[in-house]
Amino acid sequence: MREESPVTITSLAKRIVGVNRLAVEKVEIEESEGENSLVIHVRATKRDRCRCGICGKKCGRYDTGNGRRRWRSLDIGNSLRVYLESDSPRVWCPKHGAVVQMVPWARHGAKHTKNFEDTAAWMSLHLSRKTISEYLRISWDTVGPMVRRVEQETSGQNGRFDGLVRIGIDETSYKKGHKYLTVVINHDTGTVVWVAKGIGNEVLERFFQELTPGQRNSIELVSGDGAKWIRETVGNYCPKATFCIDPFHVVSWCEDILDAVRKQEWNEARRKVAEESKGKPKRGKGRPKKDTAAKTSAQKAVERIKHSRYPLLMNPENLSESYRAKLQEVLLYDRRLATAYRLKEGLRAIFQLPPEEVRSALEKWRRRAWSSRIPDFVELQRKIKRHMDAIVATVTHQISNARVEAVNNKIKLTIRMGYGFRNLDNLVALIYLRCGGRVIYLPGRRIDSVA
Repeated sequence: MREESPVTITSLAKRIVGVNRLAVEKVEIEESEGENSLVIHVRATKRDRCRCGICGKKCGRYDTGNGRRRWRSLDIGNSLRVYLESDSPRVWCPKHGAVVQMVPWARHGAKHTKNFEDTAAWMSLHLSRKTISEYLRISWDTVGPMVRRVEQETSGQNGRFDGLVRIGIDETSYKKGHKYLTVVINHDTGTVVWVAKGIGNEVLERFFQELTPGQRNSIELVSGDGAKWIRETVGNYCPKATFCIDPFHVVSWCEDILDAVRKQEWNEARRKVAEESKGKPKRGKGRPKKDTAAKTSAQKAVERIKHSRYPLLMNPENLSESYRAKLQEVLLYDRRLATAYRLKEGLRAIFQLPPEEVRSALEKWRRRAWSSRIPDFVELQRKIKRHMDAIVATVTHQISNARVEAVNNKIKLTIRMGYGFRNLDNLVALIYLRCGGRVIYLPGRRIDSVA
């Protein structure tokens, strides 16, 4: 039979706090405003005393600071709050000046213990700040700084700039009014390596300036959406890297033109119907009479093009029977729309070809676009010429921005869960924790210990 050992107040207090490197002076119960609180009076061990609260180096004592202070720890049960109380002297650090000395149970500048902040950070990955603040009995705007401190402590956990070979660059909106974030991900790990406010050359240059020359030289492939500022910045800092353009964006150029042609044909058919109906009496309500004149070609064109947007833009293999019939009708009677549709499908099919056939297929597609007599396609074939090397590289290396778009969806989900972020630094910290490959455990638990 297992022999039970008595539990001392000191060992129990250390287990409650989750820190062994402290000395317990006394434990008492305080009653304030009808609530009981457990106050544990502690002090740092000799090893942890007189250390800078920022860098952790041994320093000389400066003054007594603001005297004794308290840090809140995780509650016990449903109502008993736990506080740690200790002296908070200041030390003189040659690098950071006069700062409060380091304590092993809390991070610098925090009013809560490490266990409390780790719990809040873990919950922020799954719940909204309002829910967290209600459960932990704290103010909702306290959660953001906690997440930021946890992210800063775990920033060196995985060496996010190490081993960068294939990266993806994209922008995503975080707020109405054209407010964007620039996001850089590692294709090999699927994690976010860098996030910053804004878009453009100046923003992306900051990412490459944070890399060492060796890390920049190790980058071999860069994927993007074809934006000029991405290509120029990558060319300036990683001239040996191969740029790959996202296939989805290339095909979307064609789809935008196809949809514009559809609108032009629709408006032209409606204009002809309006001209034909001038001076004629309007048809009354109800079904048309038997002796009513047959529909004109313009009226048939209006009905034919109506509701044809999705059949034209969707991939043929995903069409339903009704959509497929609608598409066949449009292609049979509308020559201009048929030309635009076949150009779109022709460009989409190029990304399925072997790499050695891509360049010749693109040249053939450009000739067809040039002879289509559709001004937007004539301009697009010039654009395809400028991006031809990137398209060939995309097919060769079979890389796209799909991972980046998936990360963008996670970022948008994070924003929706938080009902928006007034402080952008808190959002960036949460993005790193959620999408940066960081591992955060609940205090006292590990994944391998969960049955």
